[in-house]
Amino acid sequence: MKIVDIFAVIDNTLYSVVFDVTQERSEFSRLFDFWNDAEQLRNFFEKNKEDLNDTYWEGITIEEAINKTREEAKDLERLLLSYAKGENPKENLSMLFKPLSNKVEKKYEKDKAKVSGKKTWLRLYAVRIDVNLFVVCGGAIKLRKTMNDRDYLKIELEKLDITQKYLRENDADELDFVEL
Repeated sequence: MKIVDIFAVIDNTLYSVVFDVTQERSEFSRLFDFWNDAEQLRNFFEKNKEDLNDTYWEGITIEEAINKTREEAKDLERLLLSYAKGENPKENLSMLFKPLSNKVEKKYEKDKAKVSGKKTWLRLYAVRIDVNLFVVCGGAIKLRKTMNDRDYLKIELEKLDITQKYLRENDADELDFVEL
């Protein structure tokens, strides 16, 4: 898997990578399309029914999980775009994205964004270039406490690594980003 392009979602604040396996669709677009597609969500939850049936999720049905995901996706996208556009001068993306781990990185930190609240499961993963400047490289419906025990979550960790390495090697400050 390799990065073939980086598109602007919102100029100067929010960008998204395109991997060779996604056929010229940015991760941002791919994820929000997936999170809003009832049929794809149904397939995902049926495939991951064991995790969905965990007592933590309190017996949520697949139909309820689909509705929850679509609502959460709408809220997350609204928040991201509002913060990226600077609609409220007191809010920016750095307030929404948080470090993925406790490892302190001054540049190209791996971050995650989610809707605040109890029992949210959507995660958007990005690499921070600077304050209020992020490159989205993946995301997931995270039904587990850790990302290390499910293949679909391990892929998201790999995307973070690939993006971080790409930005470091190509000096992100000098990259020409393309408008989406």
